[in-house]
Amino acid sequence: MGHTPLIMQLTCSNCGARYAVDPLAIGPTGRTVQCVRCSHRWFQKPDAPPASAPPSEASPAPAVTAPDIVIRPSTPGAGLPALTTPAPARKRNWGTWIAYAIVLVVLLGGAGYAYRDQIKARLPASWRAILHLDAANPTTNPSRAARAHLGIDMSTTKIDLIDGRYVVLGELINTGTAPGSTRRLKLVFRAGEQVLAERAMPLIEGPIAPGARRSFSLPLDEPPSGATNIVPTVD
Repeated sequence: MGHTPLIMQLTCSNCGARYAVDPLAIGPTGRTVQCVRCSHRWFQKPDAPPASAPPSEASPAPAVTAPDIVIRPSTPGAGLPALTTPAPARKRNWGTWIAYAIVLVVLLGGAGYAYRDQIKARLPASWRAILHLDAANPTTNPSRAARAHLGIDMSTTKIDLIDGRYVVLGELINTGTAPGSTRRLKLVFRAGEQVLAERAMPLIEGPIAPGARRSFSLPLDEPPSGATNIVPTVD
């Protein structure tokens, strides 16, 4: 009468790894095993069929699908190798990682907006031109910031009585960076700090180049009674 050996020696046909396995783990009909070293799988039959079961009544070998047990290489003094079923694959929580990525993008975008001026100042001029950063900010683009600034040189402006009529004589000056023209002359009549009246008269002069001057004279109707000074401006 046959007996089951105490230890079975299994050898992986793929990598040659050898294992010592308890025959009870293989069972009387055999089972699918997997090599831990190279993950090769094969159907392992027992060393000898059990005496109580005739060969004709032996159960058919199961199909090789997933391993019933995983055999691990034995180490000296460790006894029989562990026989375990393969652990199920851990599911990856992609939703959590996507949420972290969105939060990170929002934080980086907020920091970039808050420190946009410092970041732009550190960029090379060629990069700023490619990204059109200077065009978006008129203060850093001289061509966009150029503008006329027309005014009256008060040191040369006066009111004279010519042929029985008041005449405003003066000079216009452009202190801006672009040519400009005037449309009208505004006069504010004062008696000390009190405003008595305001008048506006057409004064079309220009274009006047940046830094240039242009003289003007304009007849003035009778000033309001009691006026002690006149403040002229142009626009």
